[in-house]
Amino acid sequence: MLLLSSKLLADQGFAHAFPTRSATDADVAAHFPNAVIVQVKQVHGGCVVEAAAAVGTEADAVVARSRPEDSSPFPAGPVAVGVRVADCVPLLLADPRTGDVAAVHAGWRGVVAKVVPAAVDALSGGPLVAAIGPCIGACCFEVGRDVGAQIAESCGSQRVVVWGAEDKVYVDLRAAVRAQLRAAGVADAHIEDVPGCTKHESARFHSFRRDGAGGGRMLAAIATRR
Repeated sequence: MLLLSSKLLADQGFAHAFPTRSATDADVAAHFPNAVIVQVKQVHGGCVVEAAAAVGTEADAVVARSRPEDSSPFPAGPVAVGVRVADCVPLLLADPRTGDVAAVHAGWRGVVAKVVPAAVDALSGGPLVAAIGPCIGACCFEVGRDVGAQIAESCGSQRVVVWGAEDKVYVDLRAAVRAQLRAAGVADAHIEDVPGCTKHESARFHSFRRDGAGGGRMLAAIATRR
């Protein structure tokens, strides 16, 4: 399967995609035939930007409105936003009431920088629906104890970290993102995990930790809905 999806987002009528390593950018773009996928310059931080100002901007989350300003650079119709990942968490958010959406790139630094609650706040509409896409799993995400402590503090839960006697610990980034979503007011029943460990499942996903800087990236995206 080239593109993975969230039942929660699909049931609310939002076109979206979590690609596998077999999918090209063209495959993802074909899933949004009436929209250009707007992206930002990702920097592992906590900045959120509107789609109209996204191109070339350093940020790690981009928001698109179903009814953009009259000065919007986009033609009439849906606007898609996307983030590139290869171990970091791709998070897609949608507001079923307004049709607004956000795409979030949440690595451990982004989690610590609170990019997830910042994106939720930027949508600032009614109850949101969230899909957490394939990312490095707790089985494979080994970090130093100092990093583990920062992640645990950022989401208010020690349960996202498996503490050991050595200098290294394992972190569940999915659980960290879910904890931040819940703290930001997103109901647990409105959060879906689209499964997959990017590092462990080499046949399905790209992974920075496994393949290094020369490895590929996967473009997760979501489009606004009227």
